[in-house]
Amino acid sequence: MTRVNMLIKQSGCMVMALSSLPIWAQAEDSIQTPIDLVVVGPMVGTSFSVGVQLKTGVGVALNSLHDGLLLGRPVRVSSLDDGCSKAIAEKVAHDLVQSPPAVVIGHSCSAATISAAPVYAENKVLQITPASTNPLVTEMGVDTIFRMIGRDDVQGEMAAERMSQMYKDQQIGVLHFPSEYSRGLSQLAIRGLRARGIEPAKVIANSPSATSFLAEIQELMAAGIEVLYIVGGGLDTGVFIRQSRLLDAPVKVVSSDTLVSSVFYEAAGAAADDIPFTFPTDASQLLSAEDAVSALIDAGHEPNGYTLLSFAATQV
Repeated sequence: MTRVNMLIKQSGCMVMALSSLPIWAQAEDSIQTPIDLVVVGPMVGTSFSVGVQLKTGVGVALNSLHDGLLLGRPVRVSSLDDGCSKAIAEKVAHDLVQSPPAVVIGHSCSAATISAAPVYAENKVLQITPASTNPLVTEMGVDTIFRMIGRDDVQGEMAAERMSQMYKDQQIGVLHFPSEYSRGLSQLAIRGLRARGIEPAKVIANSPSATSFLAEIQELMAAGIEVLYIVGGGLDTGVFIRQSRLLDAPVKVVSSDTLVSSVFYEAAGAAADDIPFTFPTDASQLLSAEDAVSALIDAGHEPNGYTLLSFAATQV
């Protein structure tokens, strides 16, 4: 199944989940009771740009509603920060279910999503994540969660395949950060490279939010690394790439889906040009996405990344 098909099929499931409310219940609550929709993700920190995309997609989708009503009822939206932290995400989930919303759009970081999902499930709260890519998200037996995006095993395999094709005879290095997303995706890519007979010449675990990556860049240069697969937040990756270019490091960079972020481009500057990265098939090219794309563009936003996926999550 392609990732595009995965998106379409899962969206169908979500339509079914929302539209299967009893008719009498919808009629009884019509107009009077708002539908509570909560956006949860990283609203501050190095991944805050993902939270911005989630809120933007949801906000534009709701603004495009006829008369501002969803299923005949007004919508009340709020947003919460989980810091991409398992502990914070679980606490946020426990707090939310004290007065359960109709749906949670989030979380973003896979570790946060996996931590919060059982809490929502226990309280029968629908959860739709536009950004969590860890396979466990939909393999841990929770039936109230849906994803709008592909999986890390597909992303890691694709990165390994492309690097083995394009850079087979070059020294390949891997740089990751402490998050479960970064470590997990890096390990999947390394596994894919090894399956193709390529052993990474250097693997570096780095600290997040560093102001200087000078030591790591020099270490890579000393090891003769020609191609670097880096998995981190948009800010960290952008700073690393900009500094490596300032040092004239002869290293080609390949990265992951977190680069779909204005923060990355702001942090990397001109060094962001021509950096390849993996991301699911461009949903903005789907015929079914035409109205969403137009609404986002009219509102002054790029119809890409998690913005479009959050719009779609709200639609369904």
